[in-house]
Amino acid sequence: MAEHLTEEEQVEALKRWWNENWLSIVLPVALVLVGYFGWNGWNNHQLAEAQVASDKFEGLSAAAEVEPGAAMSAEQKLTVSELAQALVAEHDDTLYADMANLLLAKLHVEDNQLDEAVARLEMVVDNGANESISQLAKARLARVVSAQGDNEAALALVSSASSQAYKALFAEIRGDIYLAQGDEGAAHTAYADALRALPASEFNRTSFIQLKQDSVAKPEVASPEQSPVEEAAAGDAEGDA
Repeated sequence: MAEHLTEEEQVEALKRWWNENWLSIVLPVALVLVGYFGWNGWNNHQLAEAQVASDKFEGLSAAAEVEPGAAMSAEQKLTVSELAQALVAEHDDTLYADMANLLLAKLHVEDNQLDEAVARLEMVVDNGANESISQLAKARLARVVSAQGDNEAALALVSSASSQAYKALFAEIRGDIYLAQGDEGAAHTAYADALRALPASEFNRTSFIQLKQDSVAKPEVASPEQSPVEEAAAGDAEGDA
């Protein structure tokens, strides 16, 4: 056998090697390329969808604008409601959809459609884009549920906040619910909790919450029970007097 293959033999050997191994070489490269372009395409799609949702929410916000102290007209409410519902339907997994649901809940409350408001707020509580928006929706849901008369369920919603930023708001709402139940002592305590938890950035709310606390009676502090010996001593003291 010759020590060196001829040029034709080398070409033929290369062809055979390629036929046997081309898949193991091309496939990984193809997968990498598909993954790269697929990931970029998905990211670009997500960015485009986010921009569309942002533009729609900007249009919704503009449609909902009113003069200070004024209310939306019936026609304006209808337009805003239609825009908000479309935004939720087309971009349901975005923060813009959550904000649209909060706006729809507000409109329902204004029209005394409390069941509809609860449904909208529960969407955000259960599937909000982030924890902060879910906590805000939970606070508003508690107020609506309380307005429906189910104060126990409302208190359960705001029993504790997962975020420090909402501890004061949740405590204030608990105070309002206790006050609605006629429990001024519990309301006073809840307002005190709200004042202690109030973030420095919301200092302007201090006087408002303080006013609420000052308007209700402090919780009664039970006097310690006297022992029989103390009671006898007190009785003797009164007799001597």
